[in-house]
Amino acid sequence: MIAILTTLFAGLGRRFAYWGAIVVAMGITVWILLRQGKHAAEADLAIRRADARVRALQTSKDIRHDLQNTDRTDLERRADRWMRD
Repeated sequence: MIAILTTLFAGLGRRFAYWGAIVVAMGITVWILLRQGKHAAEADLAIRRADARVRALQTSKDIRHDLQNTDRTDLERRADRWMRD
């Protein structure tokens, strides 16, 4: 890659062409690293969102199960206490 860039800058002088090619190569490297970091962050966010959704669904399932297995008088007592607070 540096050879291609060196030939492009050859008219400006050999030393300038060398440093110009290095600067361009470093710029491309930084761009690639930033792009990979962005994709990794997006993947991490998607995983965290999926985990949160699974936890919410599990909590909902547990609450629904508790409500179905609790007797009517206990539910009425809890509702009264909740409405009082």
